Amino acid sequence: MKQPRPGVKLRITILGLSLLLMALIAAACAPAMPTSPTATAPAPAAQPTLIASPPAAVKAGPVAPTVVATKPAKSADVPMGVDADGNFYRGDPKAPVKLTEFSDFQ
Repeated sequence: MKQPRPGVKLRITILGLSLLLMALIAAACAPAMPTSPTATAPAPAAQPTLIASPPAAVKAGPVAPTVVATKPAKSADVPMGVDADGNFYRGDPKAPVKLTEFSDFQ
């Protein structure tokens, strides 16, 4: 019987272990399966607290949301630039709401 070259078993073992490691990593990165709901007893409801009269500052009735109709701005109309701190911006720098995106390139 012919003997295999030296180091062949070691290479096959390393290949098998690396394939196993890659399979374990892929299984760990896969999304979790949804679990079926278990039958549990509902929590007892808390007793409501009754208030004799509502506070004077609270208005009765629902409050309608305010809807502001705006037309979408074209990309050429949106201001862009760099602020004093060296941060790039797109849109009104004095807007009441600002979105900040953090990223890391490695």
